[in-house]
Parts: sequence; structure tokens; C-alpha cells
Amino acid sequence: MKKAIVFASMISVAGIGGAFAQDLGPTAPAPSVDKVTVVHIDQTDETRSSTNKVPPTLTVPNSQAAQAAQDAIQSDPKLLAALAAKNVELQNVAGIETAADGGKIVYVR
Repeated sequence: MKKAIVFASMISVAGIGGAFAQDLGPTAPAPSVDKVTVVHIDQTDETRSSTNKVPPTLTVPNSQAAQAAQDAIQSDPKLLAALAAKNVELQNVAGIETAADGGKIVYVR
């Protein structure tokens, strides 16, 4: 029983760290500027729209998720250009997700 709990915990923790950069491999299509949504984590819930909720794993700084997201963005020139057009500095990126429509949601601090 103890081993099962430890194993389940390891799987859970392993999934959290890379969850925000997992979709940006070479097989994922590069988004256009209009398919990139930038969400500011430090905004209060009152100023954030209901469609731009921040995942709970990003409400507290997570350097591993941020580094994975920044590395994924650097390897995708079109996404990097789309973020530059939106005045997003790479070092401020905390996480990234793929939206249902294939666009990217980039969380910044």
C-alpha cells in the first residue's frame, strides 16, 4: 500500500513540472500572432476575464515550469516572434499551454 501511494505521488509531481511546455514539440503547428493569448498572472481575479484563468500550479512561482516554457518558446521562431509583437519578454514567461483551437496561452509575471 505504501509503495502505491509513493508511486501515485511521483506520477502526480512529475506531471506538474512539465505540464506547461509539453505541447510545443516540432509536431505542434506554430501559432500566428492572433492565436497567442497572453495572460498576466499578477492580475487580480477581478481584472482577469473568465476565459483567462491561471492554472493553480502557476499561481506560485515554479522555476522548472518557467524554464521549460522559455526553452520551448526559444525553439519555436514563430511563437517567439508572436510574443515579441505582443511586447512579451521571454524572461517573464512562467508557463505555456495549448488552447482547444490550437493556439497558445502564455502566462507571464
